[in-house]
Amino acid sequence: MSFLERIGEDAVGVGVYTLPQAARLARLRLATVEDLVGPEAADAGQPRSAPIVIADVGLGGSDKVVTFLGLLELWAVAEMRHQGVPMKVVRRVAFEARRILKVRHPLASVNFRTDGRRVFMALRQDGKGRKPKRQPKVVLDILRYQHAMEEVLEQSLRQEIVVRSPDGAPVLWYPLGLDKRVVLDPHRRFGEPIDPKSGVPTSALAQALHAEKGDADAVAFWFGVDREAVFDATAFETWLASR
Repeated sequence: MSFLERIGEDAVGVGVYTLPQAARLARLRLATVEDLVGPEAADAGQPRSAPIVIADVGLGGSDKVVTFLGLLELWAVAEMRHQGVPMKVVRRVAFEARRILKVRHPLASVNFRTDGRRVFMALRQDGKGRKPKRQPKVVLDILRYQHAMEEVLEQSLRQEIVVRSPDGAPVLWYPLGLDKRVVLDPHRRFGEPIDPKSGVPTSALAQALHAEKGDADAVAFWFGVDREAVFDATAFETWLASR
């Protein structure tokens, strides 16, 4: 029985990734991802022991998998670490965010920013996400419970590359930005990276370009896409392999 047959309808509209797939897409070591992902604790637990990312989709066995929201949380962890935030602080941030927001995937539910030392959470009108209209943007130092103006922070963990629904839920991820033809959409191909226009997986385009010895026109013809899609897909796959 295949992986997708085992998960069945559980993966429809949510995206699903094995831990090796998630590690590759979030650009984290597999050992790190295995340490971060776990089942939802029966109680609040402690920051050092509670999983940062909850495994949502069951396979009927011991395998762990994460959804699109879990993948975005792993990416948030990777971005914090890239900005110099220690892992023990990342764990505390995830723990406090889950406690404050009371959701299963807090690191994917709102925007986070960091200056490398502190981590700030964007505020909504209800205190849990959406920012007030026609008012200065305010963020919360999640570990010190202090407010700050968003404009004073230069580093951002999320910009326009995560597209959200009106209620703030992530619906699309453009890992290379909106100007590149690569998207992860949990409603298409179970969240696999694809060319947004054609739906062709980026891995297929990149592999074909290699097989055709760099002949982008031939690849574009066979897959019914344009050269830009071929080059962007290849750039994305190369970016993943460069971590």
